[in-house]
Amino acid sequence: MLEPDCLEAFVAVVEEQHFVAAADRLGCTQSVVSKRLMRLEDQLGGRLLHRGQRSRITLTPEGQAFLPLARRLLDDLRATERQGKQILQGETRPLRLGFVFSAMMTGLMQRLVSYLRHALPGVEIMAEAMETPEQLVAIGNGRIDLGFIRPRPSYPEGAIAHPIHREPVLLAVSRDSPLARNTALNCAELHASRFIIPQFHEQVGLMAVIEAIAQIGGFPQPGVIPTADFITSIGLAGAGMGVAPVPASLAAVRLPEIAYLSILDYSAELDLVLVESSTLRPAIKVAVRNWREQALCLPRPDPSVYC
Repeated sequence: MLEPDCLEAFVAVVEEQHFVAAADRLGCTQSVVSKRLMRLEDQLGGRLLHRGQRSRITLTPEGQAFLPLARRLLDDLRATERQGKQILQGETRPLRLGFVFSAMMTGLMQRLVSYLRHALPGVEIMAEAMETPEQLVAIGNGRIDLGFIRPRPSYPEGAIAHPIHREPVLLAVSRDSPLARNTALNCAELHASRFIIPQFHEQVGLMAVIEAIAQIGGFPQPGVIPTADFITSIGLAGAGMGVAPVPASLAAVRLPEIAYLSILDYSAELDLVLVESSTLRPAIKVAVRNWREQALCLPRPDPSVYC
């Protein structure tokens, strides 16, 4: 069977037109190049090169016919090596990414996917919008590898959560509401309001925000209208059913019925974290870490730009 080292020696000598230059290119001595070339000729049963002390190295007719075959064989071997490494490292499997809607509105999801496409061109990336509880289940059972979610007190076994973004909370209200007369208000002005939030059964995130608003405003815990997601919350707020606390990035959803207000006496904020599965492949883990280091250098948003 033909040996890759011998094929490389033949191609290098032809392209460099000198045994010494070919040896430098291959990182070996001139004598090694000569021996490899002689071994290749022995295996093929003929001469590939005309050799001479003073004359330029030239190909025999047989060498001219064999040269494109040798190049193609080397290209195929290199491609096979790359594909083999990808298989053994799991790089042929798609990378599955989950994200909450806010991750798209902040641009985080798009920036991560774009970065990974360039850093890992051989990896197919599949992204799917899903709420935080669904992502936690999917991370735990291996259906997704990465997820942009809201923070939780605990995560699936082996998963690692990295804080990645923090943004202000705004209040989405109907433009017909008396609250919409100004672009900002105090907590006490919300004393008669009902709050519209997703995932109301979880005592984290927005439930803590509502409790703080009530405490600062000096009124009892308000009524809550549960929804499945932030978009539904905004829609119901536009219908006049209540006030929807939302991440500031969602103010980019401009609907004629909706006004977005900031809170003067409470700096409420919501976080996004990037959760990695315990089975995330090493090459992807490194690329994601490099992207996170870049993402954490981005400036934090000013809530006033949304209102």
